Amino acid sequence: MSSPEVYFLNFLENVNPTAAQNAKKLEELLFEDPSSSIIKARVFAEEILEGVLQNEKDAPFLSTLFDKISYLAKEEVFTRDIQKSFDTIRLAGNKAAHDGKFNDIVEAFKLHKEVYKIGVWYYEVYSSEEAKISAYEIPKPRPKENIEEIVQKKILELLGTGILDEDKVSTSTPETTDIQEENKDQEILKKDLQSGGSYLLRELSRLKDSSQEAIENASQFSTFKDYMHVDRKIQLDLEHILEKNVNSRKGNLILLCGSVGDGKSHLLAYLKEKKPQLIDQYTIFNDATESFSPSKNAMETLEEVLQNFSDEKIGTCTHKVILAINMGVLHNFINTEHNQYTYNALQTFVEDSNLFSQDITTYFSSEMFDLLSFADYHSYEITEKGAISSFYSALVERVFKPASDNPFYLALEEDEKNNVKTMVHQNYRFLQNRFVQDQVVQLIIQTIVKKKLVISARSFLNFIADILIPDEVINLEMTTEFDKLEASLPNLLFNRRERSAIMLAMSQLDPIHRRAEVIDQLVIDLNTLTDWNTLMKEYIKDETPISWLSPFVAKSSLTGHSFNTFFESFIRITFLCNEEFALQIAEQSYEKYLKNLYSFNTGDKKQIRDFYEEIKTAIYKWKGSPKKDYIYMNKASEKFRLAQKLNLRPSIDHLKQDDREVLDTFKSSILLAYRNGDSDHKIFLDIDFPLYQLLTKVQDGYRPNKKDEEDAIKFVEFIEKLMAFGDKKEEMLVYFPQDGKFYMIKRDDFGSFVFERE
Repeated sequence: MSSPEVYFLNFLENVNPTAAQNAKKLEELLFEDPSSSIIKARVFAEEILEGVLQNEKDAPFLSTLFDKISYLAKEEVFTRDIQKSFDTIRLAGNKAAHDGKFNDIVEAFKLHKEVYKIGVWYYEVYSSEEAKISAYEIPKPRPKENIEEIVQKKILELLGTGILDEDKVSTSTPETTDIQEENKDQEILKKDLQSGGSYLLRELSRLKDSSQEAIENASQFSTFKDYMHVDRKIQLDLEHILEKNVNSRKGNLILLCGSVGDGKSHLLAYLKEKKPQLIDQYTIFNDATESFSPSKNAMETLEEVLQNFSDEKIGTCTHKVILAINMGVLHNFINTEHNQYTYNALQTFVEDSNLFSQDITTYFSSEMFDLLSFADYHSYEITEKGAISSFYSALVERVFKPASDNPFYLALEEDEKNNVKTMVHQNYRFLQNRFVQDQVVQLIIQTIVKKKLVISARSFLNFIADILIPDEVINLEMTTEFDKLEASLPNLLFNRRERSAIMLAMSQLDPIHRRAEVIDQLVIDLNTLTDWNTLMKEYIKDETPISWLSPFVAKSSLTGHSFNTFFESFIRITFLCNEEFALQIAEQSYEKYLKNLYSFNTGDKKQIRDFYEEIKTAIYKWKGSPKKDYIYMNKASEKFRLAQKLNLRPSIDHLKQDDREVLDTFKSSILLAYRNGDSDHKIFLDIDFPLYQLLTKVQDGYRPNKKDEEDAIKFVEFIEKLMAFGDKKEEMLVYFPQDGKFYMIKRDDFGSFVFERE
């Protein structure tokens, strides 16, 4: 019969009364004797495990807590989180039992929550009752107990009740922001938080998409955005255009062509704030398709915006306009018949700019018109050695540089002075490591090249916040060792796929998925060595992550899911801070693609020739080839195979020479061309990284399946066009798989077909 008394985990009384009583005792002892409370937590775990083993069929006899946890984890009885809770209790219990000086109330508080998690899990899995379980509550000292005020104060500080909640740290509201921005002399870091509040968390929260600072407006440019601003080439080119026209009395139309989120609003707001003398003469339409009456469609709206630049009015036009416009909308506008005006001059200008061609169009100017294409101003650069990004690196520098004008760094120093310590602070310190910064930027570039993401400055800064700020921000002393690992930057970087398209792409670049000899050796070492201290010092080149891993120095400390958590963390940390290790597990196809991309953009003929040969091999292997220069025309499933001779003739007339060592404007895919014999008829193949990766696998013997053909539909269509260049009208090779014989069908000197065995 259930007791009417309500106490910690009393809902377990009918399911496992011994465990319930131990839970009650550990809570009673928590303030009076923390060490004994920890031991009671271990006894509780043992009782629960015994109950689990009794409920599970065919469980063997197991004597130690370690063996029981290990066995049940292997049998997948536990979830990942529950096993971590058991291991946390086991490790703390060992310390309390063997260290006579150990009396850590902080550790006891951590275990109190882990015991609650286990109790709820056990009840939900093994109880047939349906009790209402209350949400977890932090234990409080009983009034009758004689607890010194200093201890009570320490506990409240550790708990950080509500103060570290990131929803409560922001001081910028829509009502106060304007007032704050008007005061240009305000201090860099406003110190107005309550005791225990985190300034660093507040400042980093401004990087999020959900913050007030994330709202882009072409008319406003805040002090914070001013600090975060990084000059880009498109900005400098636009300034050059404006300077050229500043004293001109003629009309001028500047077209900023791009797509959503590419930074047009930020750029215009920056110029309004910083260089008004260049832009004051211009009327700005940041989104012309939504700027007027909702009853008008996009074409009607643009016609109203651009009427002064129509053929009818352009001769007397003195207006100056900057129009930010989507490339697709512009294409439709110049190819649409308009009711009141014609735009032949504008159409000719856009066509002459080659905006919609394979050529690179960054800046084009002709008389009254200027055009800037955001599409060909990339957020990264390519070099002979690979890709870099001065833009993203500069943004990272803004956030992490140790300087007196950096509000983030000042916030870190203020928090450290106030003894405010969370995983946010640890993650910030880790990302101050220059090589870690480089690795993060390289991963961002990979998402752009491999996944074709468009990552604006705002999206990038939101990403930085995502990898620094865990879901729950609490005092570091109240965080379990496993929770520290989970909340560490390397795991936030690769484990938060649901948060954004960038984070989803990051999860697919996780180094734990790489196959490399150095990783295999590390797996062997972790499974055979009993002391991992030497491994940590050998592989990990940063003290901050060593502090995350050091509590787990021996293999005997971890089992199942817990070992996997440690191993995954070890690999990710090493990848981010060990250059030699990172190079050893680098993806070769990606490195080769970037090298070839650079060669095609600079016109390096030797490298281009090698690439053409590489793709030629892939083409023949995709369709199959019975012998040199012959390619199969039908599928392998048919009774016999037909092959024709195909002499591929590459063309490089479309490529241009560029001697720059660093390319900031370039075509982001590789364009191949083939011609038919001596004719001028050409067909083109555009190769991006996903297609190159697939063709690399085909070269190595991979046979493409139906999904591959669907994903690479443009390549399949290209091959069909290429097959028309073959000699099938003159000769064909016939292969009979059953007897392994080849026959040739060809025309003789009199035009008749001859069928002979090869």
